Amino acid sequence: MSLNNQEIEKAVYAEKNAGGFAQLMQEFKTLGIKRYDYLVAEGLYRYFDENSSVDLPLNGKPKKVAEQSNSEAIKIAVQRAQSGEFDFETFCELAGKAGVPFWTSDLVLKQVIYYATNHKALLVEPIPGL
Repeated sequence: MSLNNQEIEKAVYAEKNAGGFAQLMQEFKTLGIKRYDYLVAEGLYRYFDENSSVDLPLNGKPKKVAEQSNSEAIKIAVQRAQSGEFDFETFCELAGKAGVPFWTSDLVLKQVIYYATNHKALLVEPIPGL
């Protein structure tokens, strides 16, 4: 089974806000997605299954990433996003300001890992509902 761009797009655009994240992760699992990265500066998603990957821009917009990473700033941004305070684009902007070049949503490990500019884990959050 290979990744189906249309199915991924359909699932992503069905999510209304960060509150629908757990449901989106369930949908991704049924599509065979093992993990995906979101690249903040590029505004791009990279989806991975067992043997392949696909890049999709979807709702991403390139954002500037600060040189210095700040674990407290990304922690606050994640908490605010989880409470539905703002949209994905605002979250990406805050992630960039917190010095997060990318994050990985790992559906196997059931966690989201936000990375610092030195590629070390800055924040690890459990994925609810998986």
